[in-house]
Amino acid sequence: MNTNTRNYQSINAYGVIGDCHSVVLVAPDGSVDWGCLPDFDSPAIFCRLLDAQRGGYFQIAPSDRNIRGTQRYLRGSNVLQTRFTSEAGEVMLTDFMPVETLSAWQFRELNNNTWTREDGSCHCLVRIVECVQGELPITMTLKVTPDYAGAPVDVSLVPHGMGAVISGGQQHVGLGVVGAYRLPSFSMFVRQDAGDEFPSIVVQATLQEGERLLFAVGMGRNARAARRLAEEELHLRNFDWELAHTLHCWRTWLKGSLNSGPYAHWVERSALVLKMMTYAPTGAIVAAPTTSLPEEVGGERNWDYRYTWLRDATFTLYALNVLGFTEEAHAFTHWLRRLSYKNGEDLQIMYGIRGERDLSERELPQLSGYCASQPVRIGNGAAEQKQMDVFGEVLDCIHLFRRQGGFERYGEQLEGPLWDMMCLLVEHVCQHWQGPDNGIWEVRGGLRHFVYSKVMCWVALDRAIRAAEQLRLEADLLRWRLVRDQIRADILIHGYNTRIGAFTQSYDSELLDASNLLLPLVGFIAPDDPRMRSTVDRILEHLTDGRGFVYRYHAVDTDDGLSGGEGTFTICTFWLVDNLSMQGRIDEARSLFERVLGYASHLGLFSEEIDSRKNIALGNFPQAFTHIALINSAYNLRKAEMRMAEHHTDPVVAAIRLQNGNR
Repeated sequence: MNTNTRNYQSINAYGVIGDCHSVVLVAPDGSVDWGCLPDFDSPAIFCRLLDAQRGGYFQIAPSDRNIRGTQRYLRGSNVLQTRFTSEAGEVMLTDFMPVETLSAWQFRELNNNTWTREDGSCHCLVRIVECVQGELPITMTLKVTPDYAGAPVDVSLVPHGMGAVISGGQQHVGLGVVGAYRLPSFSMFVRQDAGDEFPSIVVQATLQEGERLLFAVGMGRNARAARRLAEEELHLRNFDWELAHTLHCWRTWLKGSLNSGPYAHWVERSALVLKMMTYAPTGAIVAAPTTSLPEEVGGERNWDYRYTWLRDATFTLYALNVLGFTEEAHAFTHWLRRLSYKNGEDLQIMYGIRGERDLSERELPQLSGYCASQPVRIGNGAAEQKQMDVFGEVLDCIHLFRRQGGFERYGEQLEGPLWDMMCLLVEHVCQHWQGPDNGIWEVRGGLRHFVYSKVMCWVALDRAIRAAEQLRLEADLLRWRLVRDQIRADILIHGYNTRIGAFTQSYDSELLDASNLLLPLVGFIAPDDPRMRSTVDRILEHLTDGRGFVYRYHAVDTDDGLSGGEGTFTICTFWLVDNLSMQGRIDEARSLFERVLGYASHLGLFSEEIDSRKNIALGNFPQAFTHIALINSAYNLRKAEMRMAEHHTDPVVAAIRLQNGNR
């Protein structure tokens, strides 16, 4: 079958590689089907993931497409290997994106970009295919479709067939076929398939044992720079050394982890995913490296996640802090301080990775969408929404960083510009907590008094009050304490429905919402409080599927401004695991946790959602939210087990101690 008209891969069929500037998705058939270079938010040059016929890709595989590949990560890294085996021979494809030194992973300054490394050469994607046994014919196909397949291209081969240049719109790609030991003979040519407006570059060779080809793709500022890459610069680099260095960087970073326990392998992979989704130049963190992977196949719930949600980023930092990684929180607090806003009113819920405010949402009609899921969107209109929970999440992030000694570790202090920012945000909450908002799930069906939003307003006051009390900082503590108590009383009166026995989605409602599983995790209410226990029971009864996985809410009952449905939200299922652990229901928690792990990809990766009935992953991939929650649930489950064993005490008492210790 022609690869341009093949069926779509499952969303979680892909491996991912990255360099803390961007991430690409690699299928088991050796095809890079999604890639935005040089940065997370650059226009995609490979987008077959969103249009199997029109979208670009970069495939290296045996010429016999019936030979299937198997993938694995090299130990403790984000370097991916795909093995193709047949009776005639075996080839190994090693994919990586070279990383800089560990110090270069630390933030630098806002509005930096990723065109050049410190040594003057570009960030790039490197693919090494080597025959390890027998011999096999292999084919490399590079189809670049600039600007999400929206710009025509010019293709030219460089002299001696050692590379090519592809230019389209404002994007310019250089391909280098880099010399190596025992370089085999190969042919390179340009192919134009019938009905395809984008030409492909094809390389064919038969590799014998010990022979290999190395392909490197980089981006130039202009066509001239891309040609220089293809003809000179890529050929001058020692990619064997860069591979070894990249492995060293990932493994050295991972050694800083406090990770242990029965789920250490899962936590390690999740940590590597989260680190890969940080943007090194600024400290920003993307929610996912993809756009428009559907929450319902064929539906319209398709969003661009290549930006920094303050909420998602703070959750990420909490998970990394649990593992002992603090540099990321240090970088993120500096990124926060440099954002452009004058008051709480114009603090956005999300920004571009360099702090951009304008994330205007638009549709791309030239792409058919994953499995015909339309529209394909770039940008995100939710940036203009009012979401009051974000204030609590930002202040909680700073609180946790301070509580774990982060400021002292870096020779800094909270007092000064950062405290001024916190006070500004707290004052905004004091003035506006009583108003409605769009909520954590960014519903487009109108403003409401969402319970979780109110709770996080309480968290904002609570964390600022603690900081002021403990550090003796200047603050209007009398007023802040009064407002904090008012918010709590208001939530308990209007946010808990005595008839159904649960905290509800919004005030004076009967609809359930999984975000309320966070209430004990942020310290708003004890995990053994009868109201929280009954809320967990109602969610188990009415907001789960046949496998016990949790929906964020019932879309058919909630006016969220969109048609269709969605899968279970995996982060919500992990929140349920946390609650069961904290209530001492450890066997239930462990069973549910391990059922979720059973739906991971072959590489231990998760998307946003699961449809357990169809056994498919849904939503953008990989999803930071999900990997954050996996780390936290593994930690909370282990802590609950250890405390029960250590103290030989009642499970509820142990759970309360755990909850108090976490916050």
